[in-house]
Amino acid sequence: GILQTDGKLVIAGWSNNGNGIGDFALVRYNANGSVDTGFGLGGIVKSSIGSGNDNAHSVIQQMDGKLVAAGDSFNGANTDIALARYNLDGSLDATFGVDGKVTTSIGAGDDYVWPVIQQNDGKLVVGGHGLVNGYDSWSLVRYNPDGSLDGTFDTDGKLTTTFFSYTPSVCYALIQQVDGKLVAVGHVDGGGDARRIALARYNLDGSLDADFGVDGKVVTNLPYSESIETAYSVIQQIDNKLVVAGSGGINGVSGQEN
Repeated sequence: GILQTDGKLVIAGWSNNGNGIGDFALVRYNANGSVDTGFGLGGIVKSSIGSGNDNAHSVIQQMDGKLVAAGDSFNGANTDIALARYNLDGSLDATFGVDGKVTTSIGAGDDYVWPVIQQNDGKLVVGGHGLVNGYDSWSLVRYNPDGSLDGTFDTDGKLTTTFFSYTPSVCYALIQQVDGKLVAVGHVDGGGDARRIALARYNLDGSLDADFGVDGKVVTNLPYSESIETAYSVIQQIDNKLVVAGSGGINGVSGQEN
């Protein structure tokens, strides 16, 4: 969920449409916790993206006040990345994609999105993972303000990042630094039951920033070799250093928050 600039709260997820299928769902609350009846129908907005289940995993408010929800949509065969943009009253923004909605396929299988951000130039970036070469691959997609893919970002608007050959990886959080570069965090499989915290930093054209870690990538091992470690959020401090938070092994127990 997010706090709008006017103090209202918006949460995003999914809701059963009555036929056993999920739709994007947003609910907005006034600052006192009451449902904002000026938003959608009684404070609730539901949007069907594709023919199957649609799940919103994140929502942001753009600089112009409009809301963007991002997640995934089942197309009848597999899941695609899905975005929907809304006016402040909850109506779909017809200037975005097709009737306010955009879907994107990364690979030949299921694609999922977790974070969405708006760059300072108005473009939208999402992070997640797509099925590439038979395994989940860390993925970013950038869109122009109208919802079209941004061809200046890795030539087609879509990029995948490999940490180790044929090793699954997932991006869970994304920020734009004050210098404009993008930082994505998540995890990469380390073999067996192990996962490792992973970071990657990108130049604005989508190329990896060679000044960051090794060839633009950092993999961090916590002290327990078989722990499941994942980064779920990242911020940039006022001194420009990065702080990552997530979960990992403590005293041999995996999955504890750090």
